[in-house]
Amino acid sequence: MKDYLTLDDFPIDNQRILVRVDVNSPMDPDGKILDDKRFRGHLPTLRDLEDARVVLMAHQSRAGKKDFTTLEAHARRFTQLLHREVTYVDDIFGSHARESIKAMKPGDVILLENTRFYSEENINRPPEEHAKSHMVQKLYPLFDFFINDAFAVSHRSHLSVVGFTVVLPSAAGRLMEKEIEALDMGVRGNEHPSIFVLGGTKADDSIKVIQNIFNRGGVDQVLVTGVVATVFQMAAGVNVGEKNQEFVAGLDYSDQVAIA
Repeated sequence: MKDYLTLDDFPIDNQRILVRVDVNSPMDPDGKILDDKRFRGHLPTLRDLEDARVVLMAHQSRAGKKDFTTLEAHARRFTQLLHREVTYVDDIFGSHARESIKAMKPGDVILLENTRFYSEENINRPPEEHAKSHMVQKLYPLFDFFINDAFAVSHRSHLSVVGFTVVLPSAAGRLMEKEIEALDMGVRGNEHPSIFVLGGTKADDSIKVIQNIFNRGGVDQVLVTGVVATVFQMAAGVNVGEKNQEFVAGLDYSDQVAIA
């Protein structure tokens, strides 16, 4: 039995549904999306919601990066993949966005502007604090429930990810459901060999995950790469070179070496 709600637990037809997706994608200098894998991952959710009024929220990159841009191209790509119009609205929670939402009919899909254009989006706060934000307070009365289908950003307590869960009935989308089931299967160790692969630059988070999965048991191997691997090499006494040592220190991960 699932300990979370899914689309199967809510009525769909004619409902007003806010969906957080993750379509943060590589883009070329001309604004063309180079890989639509993340878009395709959300298609099962959106197809199940085809008789609802669906509003999508998403982000693209972050401030200061060259690909920090609007979601106009993202709406076009969704339109191509879904074979039905996904309307781009160049507003997040202002009057233009709200009026566009109010005018929707069953089957309509809207993609709001890049959530990270709003400065409070990137602040890590408890859901209860985010629920008090202008974004949540302006938008939530327009919806019947909230769907989180953005597994890849759900480790962040960001406004559009957690804020609506306080004020709206909330559930996992199909992609979120699939990812949770896969993760749960790995953590429970029901299938062997069970191998976890962790990498990237967030060594502190990865080490916490490693500690947790070994404490719970059922995992056969953990493979590490990237900065995480460098930290473990340093912990094992391997000479990783001065540049790598400085890089780890610059990320303030020197304390993680002792933990690893």
